[in-house]
Amino acid sequence: MKKIKFITLIIFMMLSTTSIYAIEMPILGEYDTSHYSEQTTLNKSETRAYITNYSSGFVVIDITNPNNPTKVSEFTDTNGGRVYDIALNDDETIAYVALDQDGLLILDISDESNITKLGSYDAVEGRTRGVTLSKDGTKLFVADYFNGLVVMDVTDPTNPTKIGHYLTDYQNNGKVWDVVLSDDETKAYLADHSKGLLILDVSNENNITKIGEYDTAGTTLDVALSSDETKAFVTDYDNGLVVIDISNPANPVKIGHYPSGDKAWRLKLSSDESKIFMADRENGLVAIDVSTPTNPTFISKQDNVIYSFGVTLSDDNTKAYVADYYKGLMIMDLTNLP
Repeated sequence: MKKIKFITLIIFMMLSTTSIYAIEMPILGEYDTSHYSEQTTLNKSETRAYITNYSSGFVVIDITNPNNPTKVSEFTDTNGGRVYDIALNDDETIAYVALDQDGLLILDISDESNITKLGSYDAVEGRTRGVTLSKDGTKLFVADYFNGLVVMDVTDPTNPTKIGHYLTDYQNNGKVWDVVLSDDETKAYLADHSKGLLILDVSNENNITKIGEYDTAGTTLDVALSSDETKAFVTDYDNGLVVIDISNPANPVKIGHYPSGDKAWRLKLSSDESKIFMADRENGLVAIDVSTPTNPTFISKQDNVIYSFGVTLSDDNTKAYVADYYKGLMIMDLTNLP
């Protein structure tokens, strides 16, 4: 009898905990893309979400009403290429799409009802996983998996050309998943699958050199920087969140860690830089307090998901947009978080 009561108590506590989390980050709305979604990008006005769809392109979703997101259009002519990432130019008329083994695809999205191909670059030797556009829109930095970092001149989007390259140590499992730039765009920070965080000097794209690196000893998939560029936050798959001091880029040092409940995939830093939101696969969207970066702590999570792969935030940090591998786009309310 005591054993039954004890088991009942444990179940009640588990349900109560899940209920608390659900209240703190409730789901506002969902849109099932019917395909495998990995990442999402918002336009500036936050009326559209562009969500990647594995081997079937991407879907443009109207998120004006977060309780009822609806499909506006989709682009499926990717020749079977797996869509990993999307970057928009400043006026949001052009989308740069990472197409895994099929390289780079550049699209005219000025007319949502008629998205058309502008250009492509199929000679990317690796598997295009991440794309970051320079502020002036003339250069695209491509995380090209085992081909390292590739810099493309996209001044003419109909004819992108390769102008720079940094080959990581592929022979020793170097594989680049993501790239972000310093504010002055002289440094690139790479999330390298097996090598951790790589910091490169890209001030001269014809001669890209390594400044420093930190081996997380895990599988690094995503990276975000603090605004003062003294800290890098990386997802490390089995190991969760790793916080790295990059104030001396030649000697980055680990200063904090938060273990993953499942497989840490993508992350987003809140605008006040006090929280990290981590897409943690079956563990859902996890909110982590990083106001003390040496001691990241759990805040909350929304685990009513199947596989959370990508995440982005509204500018006011009141909503999270999650790319769920099987559910599509999920919109979560963050206003109840402490």
